Amino acid sequence: MKEYYPIHELAKLFDLCPDTLRYYEEKGLLHPTRGENRYRRYGIQDICTLNIIRALRALDLPTGEIRGYLERRSVGETLELLGREEALLRRRMAELESACREAEERRRRLERYRDVEAGQVELVEEPERPYVFLEKDFILEKEVDFQLKRLEQRHQDYIQVIGSQCMGAALDGESLKQGIYNHFSRVFFLTKPGLPFDDTLPAGTYARLYYRGAYDRLKEHLGILLAGVEGAGYRPAGAPLELYCIDAHDTNREEEYVTELQVWVTAAV
Repeated sequence: MKEYYPIHELAKLFDLCPDTLRYYEEKGLLHPTRGENRYRRYGIQDICTLNIIRALRALDLPTGEIRGYLERRSVGETLELLGREEALLRRRMAELESACREAEERRRRLERYRDVEAGQVELVEEPERPYVFLEKDFILEKEVDFQLKRLEQRHQDYIQVIGSQCMGAALDGESLKQGIYNHFSRVFFLTKPGLPFDDTLPAGTYARLYYRGAYDRLKEHLGILLAGVEGAGYRPAGAPLELYCIDAHDTNREEEYVTELQVWVTAAV
């Protein structure tokens, strides 16, 4: 049985690069001896210590805390460390369960909108919907994704561009009056109950229309929506909204995009 092992043999045993072992030595975690040729030599105690280091690094403990534990190591210290490990694992399990729910909600969204009927004007009753938003004088169509990312960054604890939250943009009313259809006044994410929000979309009657394909067909489909509103005896009570049901985050094929146009309406007088 060998009493000492060279650095490359120990690195191979633990599937590490030698520089990592040198780094652990620099941080005071490992203490190899030196042979007559000044090469590092690692003994059985170093192997035991490296097993501990690997386990604690898997918990994302910084090297300073690991060094402190190694210096004070006792049954009491190990029991305290195990308590921290259990708490960390419970937190990770909760995060994984939340991520799983998020993936399930996203899958249900894609399955719902993949086969939705497009081109039909419908009147629907919507509840009050809280949302967070980012507003500018006007946002060009090509800037929408950038501004949504900025908005996500402000609320990154509970908002994700690739997630289950509904995201969209409000068309700029003044630009619409001038026949300009690619200007938006704000981008937004609808938020879930109990989460912070900036404002709410009012409850009431909304006209909606789904359309497939590229966004350059907005003018055509908005015209269909507004004609349907007028034909049903209503008039717009707010700026039209674009809700991105399936977009470039979900597919490379523009023909698979699904956009929902919505506008809050009231009875025409």
